[in-house]
Amino acid sequence: MEKIFTELYKDIHNSAQTQQDPLKRFLFLTRQHVLIIFYIASQLDQRTTLEDICYNVSPKVVSRSTIQNILKEGIKINFFKKEINEKDKREKFYKLSSDATKVLQDWAYNQN
Repeated sequence: MEKIFTELYKDIHNSAQTQQDPLKRFLFLTRQHVLIIFYIASQLDQRTTLEDICYNVSPKVVSRSTIQNILKEGIKINFFKKEINEKDKREKFYKLSSDATKVLQDWAYNQN
């Protein structure tokens, strides 16, 4: 268990370095980033909306505006993909991009 925590610490600490991959840096930027990213990653079979995230992540941990800002920033750097619901244009679905999925898979593999 100690080894896992040490590796996690190294990943979080190293992600702060500017020469790192921007997707990996985004993943560990803040605790809120980690929570939102792992929530979206856990919803692979379902479409995830801003409302889903706000409902399932406590507002005491992450505010709605912070969630919106993280999603916007993630879309800008191609960490997330946004799809608009064809039936209701107000509803947007968020999912991980293929590059982000690869970053998460590589990180999880290295944790093993």
